[in-house]
Amino acid sequence: MYDCDVLIVGGGPVGVTLALELAQQKVSFRIVDQAPERSDKSRAMIIQPRTLELLNRHGHAQSLLSRGTLTRGLNIVIDNKQTGGISLESVEVDDTEFPLPLGISQADTEKFLDECLATHGAAVERPLAAKAITQDADSVTTTVENTKTGQQETIRSQYVVGCDGAHSFVRHAATNLTFPGAPYDQDFLLCDAHISFTSLPLDRFSLLLGPSGVLMVFPMGNGLVRLITSDAPSPDGDDTLTLAHFQAHLTKFAPPGAGTLSNPVWISRFRLHHRGVNSYRDGRLLLAGDAAHIHSPVGGQGMNTGIQDAVNLGWKLAAVIQHRTANPDKLLDSYDAERKRVGEHLLQTTDQAFSFGVSTNWLFMKVRNLMFQLVMPRLMKGARRRSWYGFLTEFGVTYRKGPIVGASPGWKGIVGKGDRVPDGRVRPVGGGAREETVTVQGICGGRRYCLLVFAGSGGKEKGVEGEEVVKARERVQGAMRDGVEGRFIFREEKDGLPEGSYVDGDGEVHARFGFASGRAGYVLVRPDLYVAHIGHLDQLDELVEFAKGL
Repeated sequence: MYDCDVLIVGGGPVGVTLALELAQQKVSFRIVDQAPERSDKSRAMIIQPRTLELLNRHGHAQSLLSRGTLTRGLNIVIDNKQTGGISLESVEVDDTEFPLPLGISQADTEKFLDECLATHGAAVERPLAAKAITQDADSVTTTVENTKTGQQETIRSQYVVGCDGAHSFVRHAATNLTFPGAPYDQDFLLCDAHISFTSLPLDRFSLLLGPSGVLMVFPMGNGLVRLITSDAPSPDGDDTLTLAHFQAHLTKFAPPGAGTLSNPVWISRFRLHHRGVNSYRDGRLLLAGDAAHIHSPVGGQGMNTGIQDAVNLGWKLAAVIQHRTANPDKLLDSYDAERKRVGEHLLQTTDQAFSFGVSTNWLFMKVRNLMFQLVMPRLMKGARRRSWYGFLTEFGVTYRKGPIVGASPGWKGIVGKGDRVPDGRVRPVGGGAREETVTVQGICGGRRYCLLVFAGSGGKEKGVEGEEVVKARERVQGAMRDGVEGRFIFREEKDGLPEGSYVDGDGEVHARFGFASGRAGYVLVRPDLYVAHIGHLDQLDELVEFAKGL
């Protein structure tokens, strides 16, 4: 007997997101954290658009927007002069409800996640610290201790997931996991404070480059900003910092009218590391978030990557625990195969960008500042700007090389296997005005696979009718051990369309997935809103064979 199916160690954003995924899948879990209460410090302060899309599966993520500030781009200052920047609004994106990053305190993000978890009748258990973890072929036994009373409890579960940060107890308890990497050379200084009378824009990041270093300013809403700068380790060990220290840095790096800092919320000196675990899985022990990867804060990727680790893992654990997969080990191993590749790419790119930005070599700084001034504006155009946008927002994350995705032979559509499912609006059959439209991501649900059948337009290629799309769904349902929902998207409303039908009157959604020619097609959507398999409907046999192995 198990006390729960999954024990989650760590109750931060990553752990609570995993709890939400399991709760949605009706999997029993417990989530513990050794801290007696949540921190009120801002810590991670960016939610990227892809993360907003995924969190929207659990709660009305639009409500988060009112708690923070939308970030509209990057402002660049070199040698106290405004030299332009990069606008996110100029990147034409119409396939999402959330096109811009959100600047928001981690404390507010955690409050939102706790509210979502409470709707399932669950909460983080505090203050419980993991003290011993042992696994065997069938289960994991964990000893947890109440850090206030000293009382201990033994929890037997099928799996344990470490969402417990850079010093993860779960990772240390695993036999086969290592965490190679190193710290950066510099210390870094952080200050969250209010700012007034500033010439810096408060709706975008500001990168301030000078002859002696770099200062980053991140708006957090309501006149609050975060300042981060590098600094040499204190030779006398005195780490005392004051607001005046950051005011001096701001005045030194910013254009005239830098602004006045006041009412500091948090001041800290810290050391950054770049490390990545050798595997995200050791038997029945799994890792997510900072327990698996830590890196520089460039681009605000850390917490978002951890949350997306949890989203990727949650539905896979559920399918294994509920015996809804033909190959349990392959499915769980795909978590490491897909997310480790993302983590490694993130470590490499953020490390290069961070090292480039914070170098203290005087000659290098001159070259860097000149490059930002002359080269960056030319680079950040067209395809390069869209690529940068895809990296920043994490819309560009793909599992095309993963082991559990596929496509029909010769498929060359805009969206490929393992790609993010783009969003768009369709009208339920019987609906009328635009206010009655729904999003494609919304109709896919999130608990099970969803089969989208695009009926085609009947233009160059002949479309299909209602009876044919239903037969396609039934064939796929018959091949899969896991449940699959069916949604049918037609170009026009007709009598007798089956339940679960929607209308794409202008054909935008058909085109967005690669069915612009009018030829009917299908997309098998995973619970985490990535493409499991895609192709033309007359090649459905390929999907049926693929589905048998899921």
